[in-house]
This record gives sequence, structure tokens and C-alpha cells, in this order.
Amino acid sequence: MVKSKYLIIIFLLIWSTGLQSSEITIGKRRTIVSEVLGEKREYWVSLPASFQEDGYKKYPVLYFFDADLNSFFHVFTGMVRQMSSDATPIIPEMIVVGIVSQERVRDSSPTKSLIEYGGQRNEALNVSGGAEQFLKFLNRELVAEINQEYPTSGYQILAGYSFTGLPVIQSLYSSPEMFNAYIAIDPSMWWDEQVMLKRYTEFLRGKPLDKRRLFVATSERVTGVYPKENYVAEFIELLNSRPKAGLYVDSVIYGGEENHHTMPVISFYRALRSLFDGYMLDDQARFRSAIDIINPVAL
Repeated sequence: MVKSKYLIIIFLLIWSTGLQSSEITIGKRRTIVSEVLGEKREYWVSLPASFQEDGYKKYPVLYFFDADLNSFFHVFTGMVRQMSSDATPIIPEMIVVGIVSQERVRDSSPTKSLIEYGGQRNEALNVSGGAEQFLKFLNRELVAEINQEYPTSGYQILAGYSFTGLPVIQSLYSSPEMFNAYIAIDPSMWWDEQVMLKRYTEFLRGKPLDKRRLFVATSERVTGVYPKENYVAEFIELLNSRPKAGLYVDSVIYGGEENHHTMPVISFYRALRSLFDGYMLDDQARFRSAIDIINPVAL
């Protein structure tokens, strides 16, 4: 009888271990108590396949907003993993940090405004105007925690889509030393009478940047409601016609085949390709010797 009990226990342990090993984990939920915001904030972390505790490798870090929106965390972490692990990787392995949008309107808006998309007044927007405070939390607390907990290389990327594209632009304007590269996918440049578009002139008057990169995406599709103008396209035109010293800009304006809701995934892919342009060796490089790759003239 006792032997049977032991056999049952062993069977249950093996069975439970089998269940655990069958799980596919793409990241971990973490929380941080923010003194800047006076609240707990949730963020999700995905580590590279080569990550090991006490390992020697250090990684760039990609921070993006809206981790909990439209399965972005699943899509973006999977994309980073695939693009960095193929036979000829396109980008380096990265630590990916998705920030959960607990107070999206407050944290994303650079100014207070009660005019919503469509041009109507909405009293619920009274909480707006907290982007600068949110960026303080990001810069002083979250980035510091990630750098303390994980082996980071010092190269940092900030990405946002739609309304969360606004703090990406604001971060570039106000604290460009914090991130090396910025991704703004169809940012809401219409906000508060195009306030971030108007602030570009002030940004130009500032000191030159130190090798920063910006990728911006939008579409030619414009709705029949306010705003009827594509202010992201105007922003791209400004970036190109009045370039900021030290800022490398790449952009895409899709035609009618894409709209605001279909462009995030393809834009994220194009942005990573752009930011790490030149990272990938040609496909035949893996069949050549290291000497040939170092001295291509000899070929």
C-alpha cells in the first residue's frame, strides 16, 4: 500500500513537470512603485533567447507603450525574436519592455485639452497633460530599474503608436539624451491644435543631437471628420525640409491600402529594419571565412 502511494506521488510529479515544460513563456509581468507618479505601474519584460544569469552579453533595450493593446506585446516580442535569431539576423538581440497603459490619456498627452479626435469637446479629457511627468517616471525610475536588473548595453529605443506616439516625440524634444532611437507610428499630431508640430521650431533651435534616429509612419488615408489634414505627413515634411543636426530620419507614408489600424505591425518591422540598417551581413557571408568578411576587397 505504501509502495503504491509512492508510485502515485512520483507519477504526479512527473506529470506536473511535463505540464510545466509544455508551457511557452514570452515574458514576465512586473510592477514598480513610482514615487514620481505616486502609483504602482505594470510593465512586461521579454528576454533574449541567449540571456543567462551572470552571462557576459549585454543587450539593447526596446521600450514601447501599449503593451496590453491589440496583442502588441506578443507580436512585437515575437518579431524581435525572429528578426534577431535567423541565420542572418537583421537586428541584434534585445530586451523588450512593454509598458501597460493604465492611464493612456493622462500619460500620453503633452498638454491639457478637452477636444477629442473628431473635434468634439469631452470633459473626460480633463485628466490630460501628464506626458512630461510620465516621461520623468520612465527616465528616472523604470529605465533605472531595467538597467539595474538586467545586462543592458546602453542603447535604448522608445516606440509608440497613435496617441502614445506623442510622448515619443516629446521625449525626443525634451530629453534626447535618454534614448538613441525613436519610433512613432502614426502619432496623434492633431492633438491640441497640432501643438507638437508647432514645437518643432523650438526643437530646431536647440543644440545638435548626438547620432539620434527617428522613424515615423503614416498613411495617405484621411477620415471625413476632424482632423481632415494629415499632420503626421506635415511633420515628416518638416523633418525632411528643415532637418535637425544629428538626427537621422526615416519615414514611410502608405497609400490607401493601409490605414491607422493596419499599419502598426508592418511599421514596427520597417522601423527596426531602418534603425539597424547595415546590421545584417549578406546571406552568403555565413559560407565565407572570417578573413574574407574582414577584408572584402580580397574577394
